[in-house]
Parts: sequence; structure tokens; C-alpha cells
Amino acid sequence: MSGNAVRAHYFGKGLVQNGIDVTFAYPKDLASDKELNESDGGSSDVRFFGSRSELHELIGEVRPHAILVGYWEFLEHFPDDYEIPLIADIIAPRILEALFQDHQDVNLHASKMLALYRKASRFICGTQRQRQFLIPWLILAGFDCRFGAPIDIIPISTEPLSPRRRANPTDPWVIVTGGVSWPWRMGQRYTDAIRATLAEAKAMRGRLLLLSGGYVHESAADPKSATSADEGGQYDATLQHVGLLPYGDMERLFSEQCDIGIELSDYNIERDFSASFRSIEFLRCGLPVICNHTLELARQVSDYDAGWVIEGPHELPALLEAISNNPLDYDRKSANAIRLVEERYHYLKTIVPLVEYLRDPKAPEKTDDWFFRGSEKLALDLYHQVSELDHQLRIRDKQISDLRRDGESLKAQLDEVLGSASWRLIQPVRNIARKLVTFKSLLLRAVASIYRRGWKHPEPREEFALESGRYAPRAADSFRDKWTDRKGRYVAIMSREDVFPTNHGAAVKIERTAWGLSHLVDGVFLITGDWGRYYEFRNGIATEKYFPLPIRLSGVSGMVFRKRLLRTGIPINEAYIYQALFDWGYFVRLMYLALRYRIVLYQAEFPAYAQPCVWAKRLLRGKTLLVEHNVECDRIKTQYSEVSQQAYEWLRDQEVELCNRVDKVIAVSQPDRDLLIAYGVDPNKVHVIPHGVDLGAFEKTYAYSLRDAYEVPADTRIILYHGIYSYAPNLESIRLLATEILPRLRLRGWKAKVFAIGPEAPLEAIDPDVVFTGSVDQLAPYLKSGDLAVVPLQQGGGTRMKILEYFAASIPVVTTSKGVEGIPAEKGSQILIEDTFDGMANAIIRLFEHPEDGKAMAQRAKDIVERSDWKSIADQYLKLLE
Repeated sequence: MSGNAVRAHYFGKGLVQNGIDVTFAYPKDLASDKELNESDGGSSDVRFFGSRSELHELIGEVRPHAILVGYWEFLEHFPDDYEIPLIADIIAPRILEALFQDHQDVNLHASKMLALYRKASRFICGTQRQRQFLIPWLILAGFDCRFGAPIDIIPISTEPLSPRRRANPTDPWVIVTGGVSWPWRMGQRYTDAIRATLAEAKAMRGRLLLLSGGYVHESAADPKSATSADEGGQYDATLQHVGLLPYGDMERLFSEQCDIGIELSDYNIERDFSASFRSIEFLRCGLPVICNHTLELARQVSDYDAGWVIEGPHELPALLEAISNNPLDYDRKSANAIRLVEERYHYLKTIVPLVEYLRDPKAPEKTDDWFFRGSEKLALDLYHQVSELDHQLRIRDKQISDLRRDGESLKAQLDEVLGSASWRLIQPVRNIARKLVTFKSLLLRAVASIYRRGWKHPEPREEFALESGRYAPRAADSFRDKWTDRKGRYVAIMSREDVFPTNHGAAVKIERTAWGLSHLVDGVFLITGDWGRYYEFRNGIATEKYFPLPIRLSGVSGMVFRKRLLRTGIPINEAYIYQALFDWGYFVRLMYLALRYRIVLYQAEFPAYAQPCVWAKRLLRGKTLLVEHNVECDRIKTQYSEVSQQAYEWLRDQEVELCNRVDKVIAVSQPDRDLLIAYGVDPNKVHVIPHGVDLGAFEKTYAYSLRDAYEVPADTRIILYHGIYSYAPNLESIRLLATEILPRLRLRGWKAKVFAIGPEAPLEAIDPDVVFTGSVDQLAPYLKSGDLAVVPLQQGGGTRMKILEYFAASIPVVTTSKGVEGIPAEKGSQILIEDTFDGMANAIIRLFEHPEDGKAMAQRAKDIVERSDWKSIADQYLKLLE
């Protein structure tokens, strides 16, 4: 049972004893089969939901007076201005925790947090410091906190057990610490000091229990497990790994076997605002606590004499000796620990503020316009103007397209029926379009402070000619530039904001495509959701550039229209790749460059980014290209079960419309192309060009020894997988490796360790033989050091770049039919394909037993990627536009 679940238990217990009915609702994917069966058996106070619609059906059935949201991200299940008061429990300083996790986008996290906070009516936190930290965030979210913030302090609550008494003072002491090894809990120096003292057996005899599966702190910067690093060292006899226990087992361990609890860590900003579940559990079981003086809990431990407060690890040897020599002092502190819990943390006392609020819930004061108050109205006005312009231009395009399609036949019919009136019918449309274009340029000039000369006649379209490996204008062109500084031939790529660092497949594809294109044209500009900067690629060299201040201010529109985007039903984690549909700031940033350089290709990575590309083409000519990494509407529907049918249809309609508005569409596999065409995309527009591979990185690099770095025994095989683990199919694959593949290998007598390479690893441990390395600077050395790669993908779209990279690294691959989708690899010759877990396990064991067969298969597979260099991929892109 997690700390949040224990907190919810005591919330419910306190409310029920105050006469308030309580229904618990938990996501089904967090529940065990036993819990689900008990719920189906007729339990009236615990329910489970599998989607947003099921949750709201449950709410409609229960008809609560208020909803307590145990984790703030669950607020995304509710619309703005929800009719039932929402109470958000903010027990952890999540934004500070995100700073310690390299894979977290803190800016995105903060904007998401503000948007969700605004939905709540009341907030709960655990300490006074947390309350002070929360107030500025509520002000930013639009709460009027001048005369009181809508926050109640309800500490981590429980009920005390009995004090501990040491029956035999000569018995060895048992000190306990640990829990989940969060990156901000840096307690290694303290545990080393304790173990060194216990190893000498002079100051104190005993042992240290660790409740985690690994060492007390596993540094994010050091991929090597601290547990394995210490194995065989001088402290082994003092350390006992217990593992993470169920709540009841943990309570019995504390109350029956342990003497002292530890809450010690090197100082960091998160520690100032932390509230430790584990420390409260120590105290309720009668365990005095040794803690840092910087913790808010330290004041109470000192006031109640319920433990010891220290400043650093150098104090531990003397302190442990003093504790060992004075058992009566220990008994007193144990009784005081129980008294501290009874007086300050008993659930019936701490629940009082929540009970009082529920008896008379009132809506908090909120401002109507928040965050960028002055900018929002301007941004809204400008957005509506641009939207109207776009709407009119679409009408104009459709009318002209219809006239051209019908050709002379339609003209003859119109002349026969209307005579000279046909010219009067068409002329106003042309005049309106010209005025709209002029107005749009004026709007752009006002926003971006860019001045340029107008034009009277449309410029002739250019054609591409390949000369010496670079694309240049045909000699026969009579094209004359109207702006002397707009020379050469450039490509502009519009994309999502998380391209750098390139630690996931989409980022690699985008960055490598820009790199490849830069060898064939004069330059490539990569424009992302970053307000301030863009990236310029010339001959494979990327340079970070900065927009001038007026252009940066266009980013305000992203803050304003994010709420409108979320109303469409898009999952909040996917909203950022659709923001360009509403955010005209992308268009402003693109036009800043398009007016300075001659852009011959506007390339969109993901559908929404085609919107500013289409607008720019209408004003300045050029070609447009949309690169589909997946069929995005289907990927989102598969990945997020809570997406409604209406939201899915809206996403699909947007994707199809944008595909039809650009000149060409790139699909990365034939199944993706077929699906787009089935949905209504013009077949003549869609072309299949698969992912590329940076062959140079694999040919020049060395092999990083995972076996040496992680001290993997010689009889243990190394299985590789890499990806970004916030992407559900990747995390599902790792879970399947842990729950389905590894157990089958163990039953057959094979030892294997899975190395999951890549960012955004889950916080909870999955299996002792699954190691998350985190982000790595260079992927190729890690891949070349594995025995084989296993890709048990069950869902997702596009082409698996990871398999192409395994091919380039010359390691054999076992995967599913879904995993190899879009890759022209022959089963049995270049890759092993199995769709059952037994079949995959058999294939893996076959490669373990015959490694020479695996090497031969990997060499045949490498032939596939020899033709997939990123320069070759870029060349295929440009050839589509000839």
C-alpha cells in the first residue's frame, strides 16, 4: 500500500467517524485482481473506474457533495468550473521533485499544474511550509489570496500503537531506513556512517535494514547501482535488504523487530518542503527517529523528545554510542514518539479542518483573467482575426479549386447562363483574397516589427534541379527575388518543443532529418515551441539562434490558448503537439525567418505544425511537406482510453484536413499510409519513406561495457530495450519483459538482466533484473554492448526506429509482428518474430544457446539499414518536390 493510499484510508476513517459518508474511487489499473473481485462482490465504499466516462458515471450514481482528489493530476478528469467542489490534496512539492528528474520538462509541468489547480475549490497540504510554498502557485492560477488562501493543513495522519521497550539491553540494535529511492533523498553518506559504526561493533552492535530493493540512494548521475558497488565491501554484515513490503508486513516489522527509524539526507530544496510518510510510521510504532535539523519534523521531534536531531553524518558515531549506553533514555523517547503521534498526528484531530469545510463548502474567489492578464485580450483579438483570415482563405481556395477542376467546361456553362456576369462573380472573390493577404501581412508586421516591401504580381513557382548533390534553381528559371536579402534555398521545419536533448525516437528523427537536409540546401531552420530560440543547420552543423524580443512575445498566445485546446478533449500529456492549431505564435516565428530567407520547403513534423506552414506558403510561395511519425489520432486513442469518441473524431478530422492541405505527406510505413488513405487523405499526396539511422555513430563508436559497469556476472545475459518510458507502449514492453519473459527464462534455468535505456523511467521498481539507466549521451555504445534486443511491443504506430538502431548496432532482435511493422526484414533470416510469450522465450533461448547464429542474423539485418542513412532519407524528401 502506498503512502497516498494510507493517507486516503485515514481521511476516510476520520470523515466517517464525523458522520460523513465516504466512497473511495480508484483507477482499475492500480488495483489488484483481489481488490477488483471484492469490489464486484458488492462492496459499497470502494469502487474502481477504468476511464473518465466510468468515473463520471460513478459520480452520477453516488452524487457526492464534494470530491477529494488524492493526486493533483487526477484533476484533468474534470472540466473547468465543475459543479461539485473539488478538493486537491497537495502533499508533495511536485514541481521541486521534477527539478531532480532530468526527463521532466519543468516548464510544461508548471503550466499543466497551474491549469489543473484552477479547477479546484479547496486545497490540502501537509505542513506549514507546504502551505507557504503553495500560496504563490494559487495566485498564479487565479485565486484571490488577499484575505486568506483556500488551503487547509492536514498532516500525514495515523493512529498510535504501543511504545517499544528493549527487553534485553544487550540485544543488537536494529536501525531501519529506506523506501523508494527518490533522486532527491540523498542519504548515502549517512547510511555509510551508520554502517561503518556498526561494523566496528564498539559504539553500537546491530544492523541496518533497507526497505528498498536497492541502495538507499541511487544517484541519477551515476548509472551504476550503489547496491552492487558495495557488495563484497567491509560493511556487508551490517546491511540487510528487506524489500518494499505490504503495509501490514511493514507495520509488524517496525513494531516487533526495529528500534530506531532514520530520516536523514543531504540538504536540498525539496527537503525544506517534504512530509515523510515513513517517519510518521516510525513514530506510530514507537520508534524514535534520527532526523536532519532542516526538516520541519525536526522541531516536533525535539520538542517532544521523540528522537534525535543532527546536522551531519559526522555526529552519528558518537550519537549511536550514547544511545547504546543509555537504554532507559531510549524507552522514554519511544513513549514520547507515541505521545507525539497521539497529540499531533491522530487522524481524528487532524481531520477537523476538512470536516468544517465540508459542512459549509464555499467557492473561492478567483480572478476572471489570470497570469497574462493584459496580454490575454490582445492575444484573443489577434487570434480571432487570424482565424477569420484563415477561414476566408479556405473559402477562397475552395472556390478557385472548383473553378480550375471544372475548367473550360464550367466557364462555357457560366458564360452561356450569365454572360459577362461570370467575371463579376469571380472578381469580388479575388479582391477579397487580395485584401485579406494585405491585412494579414500588416498584422504580422505589427506583431513582429518586420518591414518589407509589398508585391503586385504573384511570383512564378520554382522547380528543383539536382546539381553536384545539392538542390539549386533550374537555369531556365526567370525568377527574380523581390528582397535582396532573401537568397539561397532554405528549409524551415516546424516541430514540437522537446527535440533537445535527442533522447527519444521522435527527437532523433527530427534532428537527424534537419542534419541530412542541411547537406543538400543552403540551410535548415528548426523552429519549435520554444519562444526564444531556433536552430540553424548548415552543412551538418547546428547553431542555436535567438529570436528578437518582439517575436518572443508571440509565445504569450500559447499560454492563453492552452485552455481552449484542452476543452477539445485532448489528453493533457498530448496537448503540446497540437498547440500550433490555436497558437499563432508559431506562425509569427516562422514568418520572421521566411521574410529574411528564401524558404523553398515548409516541413511540418506532426499534423498540427502544418497549420503555420500552410499559412506561410500562401503568403510567400514554396512547398509544404507533412511528416507523419504515426497516425496520431489512432495512437492517442489507443494510448488513452479516456479519450471520447467525439474527441477522437475531431483529432482525425484535423489530421486528415491538414494532410490534404499540404503538398506531400510522408508516412513511415505502408500500414500508416493505408490508414491515412482510408480516412480520406488524397492517395497521390501520401508517400512512404521509412526512418533513417545514423550509421556513422555506430561505425565509429566504441562499445560501452554494461557488464563491467553494472557488475553483471558472466553467466547472466544482457537484454536491451531503449525508448522514452512516458510513452505507454514502451513502458508496457518493459513490464512484459519483467512479468512474462524473464520468469519464463528463469524457469528454463537462464539468467538474464534487462537494461532499459532512456529517459522518464517509472518511479516504482519493476523487477530486480530490470535496470533503468536513464538518459545516455550516446546510444550506440550501449547498444553494441548487449547480447540481444527484445521488443515485445503490443501497440503503437509508425516504424520502430529502435529496431533499425539494433540492426545498425549488429545485435540480434526478437520482436512481435507489431514491433517489426514497416520494416522489410525477413522472419528467421534477419529477425525473429513471435507473437506469444512462450514463443519469444523460446526464440531468446535459441539465441542464447547458439550465439553464432545470432551474429549471422544480425549481420544480415545490417544490410537493411545500409541504405537508410539520414542523408539518403533527406534526399528522398526533396525528390518528392521536383
